[in-house]
Amino acid sequence: MEFCLETLKPTYRVLWGSTGNSNALSIAKSIGFDQKVLDRAQEWVEKLLPDKQKERQGLLYGSLLDERNLLESQANEVASVLSEVEDLYNEIRLEADGLDSRVAALKAKESQKVQQELKSVKSQMDLLIKNFEVQLKNSKLEQYNSIMRKAESATASLAAAHQPTEFAVSDGENKSLYVPQIGDKVYVEGLGGGSMATVVEILSEDGSCMVQYGKIKVRAKNNKMKLAQRDTKETSASSSAQGKGRAQKRSPAGTAQTGSVSFAPAVQTSRNTVDLRGMRVGEASNKLEMAIDGCRPYQVLFVVHGMGTGAVKECALDVLRSHPRVVRMEDESPLNYGCTVAYIE
Repeated sequence: MEFCLETLKPTYRVLWGSTGNSNALSIAKSIGFDQKVLDRAQEWVEKLLPDKQKERQGLLYGSLLDERNLLESQANEVASVLSEVEDLYNEIRLEADGLDSRVAALKAKESQKVQQELKSVKSQMDLLIKNFEVQLKNSKLEQYNSIMRKAESATASLAAAHQPTEFAVSDGENKSLYVPQIGDKVYVEGLGGGSMATVVEILSEDGSCMVQYGKIKVRAKNNKMKLAQRDTKETSASSSAQGKGRAQKRSPAGTAQTGSVSFAPAVQTSRNTVDLRGMRVGEASNKLEMAIDGCRPYQVLFVVHGMGTGAVKECALDVLRSHPRVVRMEDESPLNYGCTVAYIE
């Protein structure tokens, strides 16, 4: 048991593997023993206890104290780390609880908004029907067609005014064509249907990136994300700079160096294919130009022109070479010369 020589009291700490020095004379002195007796006793202690043994015991005791202090320091450090982890856990839990409450509040707000809109539409429809019935009663037979057309037009206008807002890109197209950019606001599958995250870092060329959702950062792939909002200022500025660079780098063959621009995956679907087979040259040229103009930025377009006499193919290649939005083109495969893949900026 450890003993404090200054206070002459035990510390109630066990020192395993060591024997402490005798404190009998110190205690005897503190309780008033005669000093001559104590001096005589100390002489006998020094004669009976070799110096080397005393020194060895003192070194052992000191090393044990150092080891104990080191362990206490490490224990304090571990306790500090544990406290930080507990604080972080509590913070994340509070954030999650707050997200649930916000989602519930947003759903309630949207439901109330839909109910109000339905009520407004119903009242407008009732008014249209009432006016229609009044006009039918007060009009002649030859005016019925005109009244019917006016009523249909008013009904169509009312329906169009309350159509839900949708994304310009469908779910299937967005998952295959979306190229994430830093700052994009996206919906990420698995984070909740109505919760937006922000793209903060692009990790690899396959479309995976780091998104921030509140205070939490997670890794996601582009096929698990849907674009909700993009900073149009940054996008237009970067597009202008890329356009200037491509204008300067256009090669005689009509292709362009795309640099670090990422295009959609070259996977053929009915939405990104234009079939020119069986058409006349003029008709094929007009249809191909319309298809290119209808493409979204950085889309891949499959131009099926066939072989035949080669007139339609040469027409298609001439249009692709001269069109300012086409930055590169190539055969669909070494075994298929009847289809050309065009990369549209």
